[in-house]
Amino acid sequence: MTKLQQRGWLDSSAVQRAFDVLEQDGDVARAVGGTVRNSLLGEVVDDVDIACTALPDVVLTRADAAGVKAIPTGVDHGTVTLVIESQPIEVTCLREDVETHGRHATVKFGRDWVKDAQRRDFTMNALYVDRHGELFDPLGGLDDCLNRHLRFIGDARARIREDYLRILRFFRFFATYGQGEINADGYAACVELKDGLSHLSKERITKEVLRTLGAPRVLDALELMEQGGILPLILGEGAASARLARLLELEGLPHAAEEPVLRLGGVAGAAASQHLRLSNAQKKRIEVAAEIAQALRVSGHQTQELKALLVAHGADAVVDGVLTAWMNGDLQDEAVLRELLAFAQDWEIPSFPLTGKMMIAGGIPAGPEMGAAMKLAQQIWASADYRCSPEELMAKVKAAVEDKAG
Repeated sequence: MTKLQQRGWLDSSAVQRAFDVLEQDGDVARAVGGTVRNSLLGEVVDDVDIACTALPDVVLTRADAAGVKAIPTGVDHGTVTLVIESQPIEVTCLREDVETHGRHATVKFGRDWVKDAQRRDFTMNALYVDRHGELFDPLGGLDDCLNRHLRFIGDARARIREDYLRILRFFRFFATYGQGEINADGYAACVELKDGLSHLSKERITKEVLRTLGAPRVLDALELMEQGGILPLILGEGAASARLARLLELEGLPHAAEEPVLRLGGVAGAAASQHLRLSNAQKKRIEVAAEIAQALRVSGHQTQELKALLVAHGADAVVDGVLTAWMNGDLQDEAVLRELLAFAQDWEIPSFPLTGKMMIAGGIPAGPEMGAAMKLAQQIWASADYRCSPEELMAKVKAAVEDKAG
């Protein structure tokens, strides 16, 4: 019998309590989906999902009787979240599709485990396990899971037409769990139906793209998406997997090189903001990295320019910019790349020595003259290699102001 490599979650008191609540009056409950898949593969189990023959209102009633907090998170679709020992456990009634229409489907509740499995996306996600660890594999997905072979359930085209997001999920799951070659039929179906991606919201696309960019086989997935014409549909015509390939060929880079948003900026540039729904912070990170990369290209990577960028933007942003410059091809020499990264991480960024109060005390009036003097002070400070004391800098600023006035 196949054993779960990770079952600490299953043996926990919270999950066993959930089974106690659900399995009454002949009802059966089994953990399902990613919970089981990751357990079999020895991957981290972040969330626990349970399928159950009990109807949602029955689950709510039983939870209330047991003193367990229950949240009707998606009760119309059969989902209730139990919160036990501060752990959320999502419980969904067995379902079968009556009619599918994009993201949402008309479903009916039932007690048929095979029909519940058939409405899922991939065979490795249609695996169930009971409270004792006994596996239930109604569609023969166990071998696919253990061999890390990603395959749609039944007809790939039918599964995709139910929800076009499954195209992106196919590549994300391949990048995360896949080994060997991609499933040919699934890939062909994704390419054939790629125009259906236009029906998806930017929010849903963004979530999948960012998760894919952080996956182990991201480059393999992006190259396949590029070859199939999918990448330009979601990230724009200028998107290129080769830029990420330049980054991934190097080892020992800062942690930022592994971060999805940084990788997104390299693959798609600032145009990513037009195609995806990014947060303001994510947009700014990509834009600033691109600006710094451009500045480094123009400056020829001079130390003084690098210091100015560090003072203006901080070490994290400059590391982003250096890595972006490498992905863009603005940096070609690996030795120079590593020198710039080392300097950005090691140089102690000085604090500007003057404040507005100090300027006023030194005879600079508030208002427009203060702004001009402050800008001048920053220029003088930079030209002195950021080494002036407050007194020295104030004296130089006053002298410069007097020279201009005279």
